[in-house]
Amino acid sequence: MMHSTLVSRSRSRAIALAVVLVVLAGIFVGVADLREAGRLLDRTDWSRLPPALLLTVVSYVSTSAALVVLCGPMGIEAPRGPMLRIAVISVAVNNLVSFGGVAGYSLRAALSKPHGVAAGHSLAMSLTHAYLNNLFMFLLLAVGLFLLVNGPAMDPAWRRTLEAAGVLAVAFVLFSTAALFSGAVRRAILAGVVRLSSRLPVRGRISLATASDELDEALARAARALRRAPRAMLLPVTFLGLHWCAMVGAFWCCLSAFTGVVDVDVLVGGFSVGAVAGFASLLPGGIGVQDGSLAAVLALQGVSVEAAVLAVLLFRLVYYLTPFVATLPLYALALRQRGRDGFEGDT
Repeated sequence: MMHSTLVSRSRSRAIALAVVLVVLAGIFVGVADLREAGRLLDRTDWSRLPPALLLTVVSYVSTSAALVVLCGPMGIEAPRGPMLRIAVISVAVNNLVSFGGVAGYSLRAALSKPHGVAAGHSLAMSLTHAYLNNLFMFLLLAVGLFLLVNGPAMDPAWRRTLEAAGVLAVAFVLFSTAALFSGAVRRAILAGVVRLSSRLPVRGRISLATASDELDEALARAARALRRAPRAMLLPVTFLGLHWCAMVGAFWCCLSAFTGVVDVDVLVGGFSVGAVAGFASLLPGGIGVQDGSLAAVLALQGVSVEAAVLAVLLFRLVYYLTPFVATLPLYALALRQRGRDGFEGDT
């Protein structure tokens, strides 16, 4: 009994430490962004800032609501209010310090556990949400590439590059869909990963094999939910569509703060390429890769380089840093709640 209590307390401390480290990482990235904020002060049409912030709120609430409504199809019974709060927190972390979604997924699983959500169910919900969200992202990319490739001033070499990017995007969607819905494909991929881990020490190899089995089960659970209740996905898909529209709208406000009126093809073309580049980089929030790609594509479409860079910086501050800072009080509330639950469990 004493050993079980000590293990429980040690696990609670480890999870709390992981959450704190994620917060500190986010603050570090945020401080790096703030160093560039001074360049914005004298060049911004600040009348665009309130609608940008409002659309950011709509985007975060929409994608978080999509996560919460997935609880039903996934067979998860949990209070909606706390789950929405956890979703907002984890989305803010995922956007700012994500490494392929690991930070947000882990935090979501840790904070959902006191509400009766098993880690496997939380991961399955997160993976389903990520799959649907990525479909929207690549749909936006397809529209953006079509607009860019058919632009009158498009350089032939740049057009071929974009066409190749389109082929890779389609391949990624097909590959991820096959990995989700085909157990044979999924197990072959995971088995290959485990085989590659044979160079690791025995302990690491065993833990990776266990994690592979858990991931396979989570993906299988997500695929079953999508097959069992396809109509139930209408509401989360609607929320995700609203999320992407609001996100693009927030960027339009940031860009128009420096350039005035912006054509739709310039907006969608530049944003889609930048968003996917940031996602593919697996860097925290796509920092550097997303910003550079977005500014470069905008510049190729006729936006001045300085205006493009400043717009990207403003967007990062508005869409990534501000929500993270705004959700810090929710972190404190979640940690206090987890501490109380851990104490009650120990007693």
